[in-house]
Amino acid sequence: MILCLFGLWQSQSVMAQKVAEKKGNKFYIDHADNLRHNQMEMPDVMIAKGDVRFRYKGMTLKCDSAYFNEKSNWFKAFSRVHITRPGGVTLDCQRLHYDGYGQMVQARGKVVAREPGRSLRCDSLDYNTASKVANYFGGRGTLVYNGNTVIADQGDYNTETHDANFFGDVVMFTPKYRITTPEAHGNTETGLVHVIGKSVIKTAKGEVVHTNDGTYNSKTDHMELNGRSTITSPKQDVEGDNIIYNSTTGDAEGHGNVKIVDKANNRTIIGQDVFYNEKTGHSNARGNVKIDDRKVQRVITGDEVTYNAKTGYSEGRGNVKIVDKLKQRTVTGRDLTYNSNTHEGTGEGNVYYIDYKGKHAFYGDYLHYTDSAAIAFGGNPGPVAKDFSQGDTLFVHADTISMKGFHMNTPQMYREIYGVNNVRAYRTDVQAVCGFMVANTKDSCLTMYDYPIVWSGNRQLVGDSIKAYMNDSTIRQAFVYGNAFSIEKLPDNKYYNQISSKDMRADFVNGAARRVDAWGNVEVIFYHTDKDSTLIGHNYTETDTLRMFISPERKLQKIWMSKSNGVISPMTQIPPDKLTLPHFELFDEVRPKDKGDIFRRAARKTSATVRNARVSLPPRQHIE
Repeated sequence: MILCLFGLWQSQSVMAQKVAEKKGNKFYIDHADNLRHNQMEMPDVMIAKGDVRFRYKGMTLKCDSAYFNEKSNWFKAFSRVHITRPGGVTLDCQRLHYDGYGQMVQARGKVVAREPGRSLRCDSLDYNTASKVANYFGGRGTLVYNGNTVIADQGDYNTETHDANFFGDVVMFTPKYRITTPEAHGNTETGLVHVIGKSVIKTAKGEVVHTNDGTYNSKTDHMELNGRSTITSPKQDVEGDNIIYNSTTGDAEGHGNVKIVDKANNRTIIGQDVFYNEKTGHSNARGNVKIDDRKVQRVITGDEVTYNAKTGYSEGRGNVKIVDKLKQRTVTGRDLTYNSNTHEGTGEGNVYYIDYKGKHAFYGDYLHYTDSAAIAFGGNPGPVAKDFSQGDTLFVHADTISMKGFHMNTPQMYREIYGVNNVRAYRTDVQAVCGFMVANTKDSCLTMYDYPIVWSGNRQLVGDSIKAYMNDSTIRQAFVYGNAFSIEKLPDNKYYNQISSKDMRADFVNGAARRVDAWGNVEVIFYHTDKDSTLIGHNYTETDTLRMFISPERKLQKIWMSKSNGVISPMTQIPPDKLTLPHFELFDEVRPKDKGDIFRRAARKTSATVRNARVSLPPRQHIE
C-alpha cells in the first residue's frame, strides 16, 4: 500500500510539471513542488505548494503556495505572490484571492501593482476585472503615474478611464503642483483634480490655494474653487466664495465677496462678482464694486464697473464714484464713463464733478467733460457750477453750463465757465441773474448778458451787460454797459439812492460801494444825511459825467460832475415825481436768497420794464 501511494504521488507530481493543453477558463499549472487534492477535506480544491507557477486567462502567477477550485473558478495564492499580465502589468503581494465568477482580485500585504508609466504601493488592493476599477485601503498607499505621486489612506483607480479617487490625508505631488486634502477626485490622463475638504494647492508658479471644494487642471492651469477660497501668488491674490482662475491666460473670476489684489500692477478689485485679466488689465465687477488702481492713483466705486487699465477706459453704473487723486478730481453719478488716455468722460443721473485743483465743480443730470472742458445740462432741479477758487464759493445755475480750460497744467492755467438760459448765481457778497454768463477764473470776473441784474448788499445793478470782478470773498469792481441803473436801498427801506446812465462803474471795499462813476445821460437821486445818519435832504441831478466817493458809513464824502442841472429839496418837500428815476424797478423777488434758491425760475422783466437794450458784444476767446 505504501509503495502504491508513493507511486501515485510520484505520478501526480510528474503530471503537475506537464502543461495540460486545454481551452477555456482553466488553470494551467506549470510547476509545483507538491500538488494534492482531498475531495473529502476540501471538495474541488487542489493545493499546490513550493515554487508554484501557473497561468490563467493570459496571466502568469508565481507564489509559494496556492489553492485552486476550477469548478467554482477561483484560486488563492500565498507568500511572494507575483502576477504578470500582457502589456507589462505586474502585481506583487503576500496574499491573493481571485474569484473568476465575481471577476474580483483581492491582494493583501505589501501590494505593488505596476503598469507602464504607473505604479501603486499599498497594504490591501481589490481589483474588479470587469469594471477595471482597483481599490486600495488599509494603510497609506502611494500611486505614481507619469512622474506624479499621490499618497492617501484609501483610493480607487479605473485602469481604463484613468479616473481616480483618494481619501484620508491625501498628498499629491506633480512637477506643476503639490496638494494636501482630505479627499481628491481626478483623472490621471486629463490632469484634472477635484479636492474636497480643507485643502491647500501649491503650484510651481508660486500660487498657494486654500479651498474646501475646488478643481484644478495641471495641463491648462485652470482652477474652479467653490466656497470661501483664497489664491495667493507672486503676481496677484484672489479671494471669494467662488473663484475661477487661470494663471496661464491671466483670467480670474470670482463670485461672492470677491477681492483681487494685482501685485504686479498695484491694483485692487473688490465686488460681489468680479471678472479680471491681469495681462490685458480688463476688469468687470458687479455689486458694491471698488477698484483701487494705485499705479495711477484712481479709485472707482459703483454697483457695476468695467475698467481697463491699459486702454484707460472705465465705465460705471449705479452710484458710481471716480476719485482721481493724481488729477485731484472726483466724479459721482448714476452712470459714468471715463478714458484716461483720451481724457474724456461722460455722466448721467445726478452727476457731480469736483476739480479740487482747479477749484470748481459741476452738477447736472448729464455731463460731458475732458481735462480742459466740460458741459452739464438737464435734470431736476438742473445743472450747477461751483467756483471756490476765491475762498467763498460761487454757485451758478443755468439750463446749460459749460467750462473751458486754457494753458492747462501750467502756472498760467485758467478756466472760463459759461451759463446759458435762466442763469442764477449766488455768493455770500454778490448775487446775479441773467440770460448768459461767463465766469473767468483768470481775473475772477463774471460777465453777464441778456437783461442782467446784480445785487451786492443793499445795492442793485441792472444794464444791458455787466462785468463783476471778485476778491477772495467779496465783489471788487463792477462795470455796467448800456442802460445802467444803480439802486441802493437806504436803511429805512423807504428811500433809494439811484443812478441812471448809459454806462457805469462801481468800486467796492469789503462788499460796500466806495466809488461810483457814471457817464452818458446821467441822472442821480441821492439823499444827504447828518452825523447820525438821519436823512436831511434829497438831491436830484442831471449831468453827463459823475464821480461819487462814499464813506464806509455809506455817507457821501465828495462828488464830482461835469456841467450839471440839479435840485436839492428838504425831506418834507420832495417832489413826488422825483422819488424815483424813470424806469425804476426793484427785483427783490428775483434775487437769489441762498445757494438753494438758484434753481427757482423768476422773470427778469415785468410789464413795466422799458429798455431799448443795445446788443452787447459777446465774450472773445483767443485761439492759440
